[in-house]
Amino acid sequence: MEKTHDLTLMKARSYRSILAEGYRLYNENFRKLFKASWILAIVYALCCGALGTLTAIKIPELTLALMHQLTSTQGFFAETAKTYALTIFGIIGLLLLAIAAMSMASATILNKLKEHKDTGTISTPPHWLTTSPAMMGRSLKGVFLTILVLIIPMVLFAVLMAIAESVSPQAIMGHLTTFLAALCVVCIILFILVHPLMYVLMKYLMEAPCKYWKTLRASFGCGMRHWGSLFLVFFLSMLFVQLLGLIIMLPAHILNYANQQAHTGLLIGDPLGMPSYMPALTFATFTLCCFIEFYVSQVMLVHNYYIYGSIETKELEREQQKQNIR
Repeated sequence: MEKTHDLTLMKARSYRSILAEGYRLYNENFRKLFKASWILAIVYALCCGALGTLTAIKIPELTLALMHQLTSTQGFFAETAKTYALTIFGIIGLLLLAIAAMSMASATILNKLKEHKDTGTISTPPHWLTTSPAMMGRSLKGVFLTILVLIIPMVLFAVLMAIAESVSPQAIMGHLTTFLAALCVVCIILFILVHPLMYVLMKYLMEAPCKYWKTLRASFGCGMRHWGSLFLVFFLSMLFVQLLGLIIMLPAHILNYANQQAHTGLLIGDPLGMPSYMPALTFATFTLCCFIEFYVSQVMLVHNYYIYGSIETKELEREQQKQNIR
């Protein structure tokens, strides 16, 4: 007799059960989730393709130009430095655009997970382009506000270091051990914050129309209480995604390395040796690899969805126990 599995959301689960049931839900409904999200996933992949091409080809070219000028003329031209700065800003812009595209693509999957939360099933999308503007807007807002919360400690640290350096020049180099210790403290704070914030983000997305900051105030402490479970699920899910992602992104990494080595060889007089179609090949490779990698990474989203349901159930049981004691 075939064993049945309970894929309902609101159930207290161990981290092993969360990982297993999350993978099972994703695997059984992959076609439906793919149909709902593939167009926006292509947009995300195209953003990553442009970003990968820029970093793999343009950055080595500009770095080579700057190094050549520094070694040959003992200085650098302002025009090259300006181009380098504009390229860096372009990379930052494409990175933000890729994050936004991934948020919107993930929002279509989140919308189907919300359907699963409400009805216990995931229906087949009626159209190839199935979007939820409300969920896409909440996803964009939630992701960038979560990033903002994580950036705050880094900004405060940078400001304090800048003030210390302005008050006492060479303060950082003169107290390098203290600086590194403070940097480690900031990294530890970020490591502690990220897991409860993932729970807060999922709660914000699943329980519309709640406000983000209100959800953060009300639920961050709950996330801290379940920090161990959040960490285990995140770590094991991330390990799975990274191992598969390493294989999927291998062609892109090879092209990136080949471009860097080719431009490095120019410094010692070697010919570039790269075909004229290399930019197009790099773009196509990064785009295809990132499209596949997107769907691998969504396993983490489903796992985060299930640990949200498990925590909510455990908190409800905790409140009921408190009332029974009273």
